[in-house]
Parts: sequence; structure tokens; C-alpha cells
Amino acid sequence: MVAGFQSFPLKPMLLALLIPLVYSLCKVRKKDRKELKPILLISLCSVGTVIFYGITYYLSNYLGAFGTLFGYSIGKFILFVLLPMATIFYIERWPAKKIFSELGVKKAGIGKSVLYGLLVAVVTIIITIFVSVRADFDLTYRTIMFFEAFTEEFFFRGFLFLYLAKKTNRKVAYATSILGFILIHPQHFISPFLISTITQGILMTIVADKTDNVVGPWIGHGLNRFVPPMIKMFFA
Repeated sequence: MVAGFQSFPLKPMLLALLIPLVYSLCKVRKKDRKELKPILLISLCSVGTVIFYGITYYLSNYLGAFGTLFGYSIGKFILFVLLPMATIFYIERWPAKKIFSELGVKKAGIGKSVLYGLLVAVVTIIITIFVSVRADFDLTYRTIMFFEAFTEEFFFRGFLFLYLAKKTNRKVAYATSILGFILIHPQHFISPFLISTITQGILMTIVADKTDNVVGPWIGHGLNRFVPPMIKMFFA
């Protein structure tokens, strides 16, 4: 496996799903079941992402040494993009274009989103440079990981924030998105890099909220994967 693809389970993310589930149970107690089904399906989709995350490692190994990066990225795209899209289609019967738009992949607000995403990137890059000890830089690896960052932003800022907020409320969506993002990185729990992860999770969610767009968070997230190791390589 390529360095950085160690098998860190996503199981801790299941804790974040308790937030919308508790919200849905409160709805039931109040005899209001209108939004119960979508919330349960959102949670079920997220559980599926956790259960089937092993597909990323299977595809990485199946495609061989040259395709390891691509196999991992394809697996992430299936679980973090296609699965949420299929879930929303089942709930709403929206076409793909509308699903992307509702989850923040659109032209509207893109300028402000990119600007805010870049500003957040400056903050997270500075933090990452100080808390990370790695100085290796592989252009191919970092480029692919820049684009792969889209999958996590689509899932956490699009699916578990913008869409979940429509089905619950902004407080539930904020808590679920941010906590979920932090908990899928258990490899950082005992590392100073956790500071960067928490900062990124909070600020990128705010950007998505203020702009209704996830393009900026994607670019900011991708740059945080690309720039720090490049800078540390030059100063190593």
C-alpha cells in the first residue's frame, strides 16, 4: 500500500450519526414523522460508507502498484459521492444536475466560496506546517490527493451539511458534519495534526454554510494536502 493508506477504520464516525438519529427520534415523539425517513436514509448511507470502506483497499490492491492511488480514489468516489447521490435520488427523485447543485457543486456562489476556501487554506496550511513532521513530496501522489479531496468535501460539506440541514436544521447539520469529519481521521487522535483537522472541519463547514457551495472547501482541503509537504521539502 502507498504510505498514508494504512487501514484506519471509519467506525468512530458512527458516533456522529447519533445526532441526526436522536433528532429524528424526537420528531417521532412529537408525532411529526415527515422528515424521519430522509434522516434515517442519510444515516443508513453513512453507515454503508463505513461498512464498505474496505473497497478502497481492495481496489488499491487489485489495480496493482501503478493503480494504487487511482484505486483508492475510485473507492472513495463510489462511497463518498455516488452512494450519497443514489440515496438522495431515492429520496427526492432529483436528476444528477439538481443533486450536485443542492449539495453545493454549482456556479452560484463559487467566487465567494473559492475566496473563503483559499483564506481557510492559508490558516490550515500554516497549522499543518507546524504540526506535521513529514517532508516528503511526491508530485503525482499529491496531485491525485488534491483532486480526491473533493470526495470528502462532497460528503461532509455537501451531503452531511447542506442537504442534512434541509432535512433537519443547521445546528444538527453543523454538529454532524464537523464531528463526522473529525472522527473519520482517528489516525490523528493522538497527533498534533488533530488541530489542523478540527480547524479545517469547522472552517470549511462555515464556508459551505455562508456560500451554499463546496467548491471552495474542496480547493482549500486539496491545498492543505498539497502545499505543506512541498514547503517542508524545500526547508528540510
